[in-house]
Amino acid sequence: MLTIVYRSEAADRLPYSALADICLFSARKNRELGVTGFLVEFEGIFLQVLEGEPDVVETLFAHIAADTRHTKVELLLRETTVGQPNFGFWAMNFGPLDTPTFWQAVFGSPVRIEEFRRRSHDADFALDVLARAYMHACIAADVDAATRDLVRGNIPCFEAA
Repeated sequence: MLTIVYRSEAADRLPYSALADICLFSARKNRELGVTGFLVEFEGIFLQVLEGEPDVVETLFAHIAADTRHTKVELLLRETTVGQPNFGFWAMNFGPLDTPTFWQAVFGSPVRIEEFRRRSHDADFALDVLARAYMHACIAADVDAATRDLVRGNIPCFEAA
């Protein structure tokens, strides 16, 4: 299994509804490809993890990197492992990080965009944010994250914002 984590910046800020639409389209496509993952967005900065068969993930990442809706695509981690995916419950899901409630609940204090912008280039920070956001999303969806060994590639359900 190949895990890729990358960072990018939005060419133009998108509303929540557009991000949800992109996520749902990607989730359906990823399920067909056998890819799982998670995406977070904070003030136009994206962090994303993708997991799956190496050639599939490499091709998908090349497609994502060429997408003109974002710029400054930076590969933070490329790791081949054996075993189950860590973000496998969803084919793709995303968490917007622009609410202080999330940061307070997950990290214990709010984070400023300047700090996030600076630290988001670090692979360990990016993985930590993605893992915590993934767990937060599992809790919000009333899903036991441990079920990732049993159920993979679900499509998220978004309520109207």
